[in-house]
Amino acid sequence: YIIIILGDVNMCSAIQQMREESEIKGAVETYKDLGISLVETIKRIAERFQLSENESSETVKQYW
Repeated sequence: YIIIILGDVNMCSAIQQMREESEIKGAVETYKDLGISLVETIKRIAERFQLSENESSETVKQYW
């Protein structure tokens, strides 16, 4: 029973992470389409998703 509960928690966490990644990807694509620079996009993503500059930089570069 406990394993099932922990599995559900892990599944919820995975789904939430996938949703956030999808939102970040969409935001990066939108900023790029609008002509916003890579550096500015990294700053905006860091603010919007409460990421460090390094985390944001790594994530943004995946979708740039």
